[in-house]
Amino acid sequence: MAEALSPLHHTITPGRYGVAGDVGITLGTRQIAGLWQIAGWQGFDRAAAPVLAAMGLHDGGSYRRAEQAGAVTAWRIAPDKILIEGAPDLSAHSSDDLVTLDLGHARTAITLGGAAARDLLMQLCAVDCSAAAFAPGAFIQTGIHHVGVLIHCTGPDSFDILVPGTWAETIWEALHHNALPHGYEVSADNNSRISRTNPT
Repeated sequence: MAEALSPLHHTITPGRYGVAGDVGITLGTRQIAGLWQIAGWQGFDRAAAPVLAAMGLHDGGSYRRAEQAGAVTAWRIAPDKILIEGAPDLSAHSSDDLVTLDLGHARTAITLGGAAARDLLMQLCAVDCSAAAFAPGAFIQTGIHHVGVLIHCTGPDSFDILVPGTWAETIWEALHHNALPHGYEVSADNNSRISRTNPT
């Protein structure tokens, strides 16, 4: 099977950028494993329950807090819609009451961390990203540079940003330009293929 490449694999390269000295931000990208959306209509929770239970999930989380079970993460992005990463092939669960959609090639994950990561997020989106308002395990749906994104807080100062693949370069450029005053480093792996062009 062919290896999936990040839409950013020609755009970014590992290294340090911006101001000299300590870096306040780390940027990177990672592969998304098994990203599916399940959706429905009236009775969605009942139809989704056995699918979620098979992955060790209870209810798919709330509208602000992700639910995790092992390698599976679920984000309830609407009353009748849940995004699930780390899922097996869910196509067999499609029915009159439940629609499954493979989004594995439609999203890109950008990783963000560091002491200034929250400051960077608050420069780019009109949401309170302070530690008190946006704790590990929480997620928000917002916009960066007029592009809808999902930001998941994965640690005290670390985040995954799920971006539509066609807009990945636009979001990367916005992060790059706003991170330069803080100083930032591009990580070299996270199962990504990052190469060639400096983000200048």
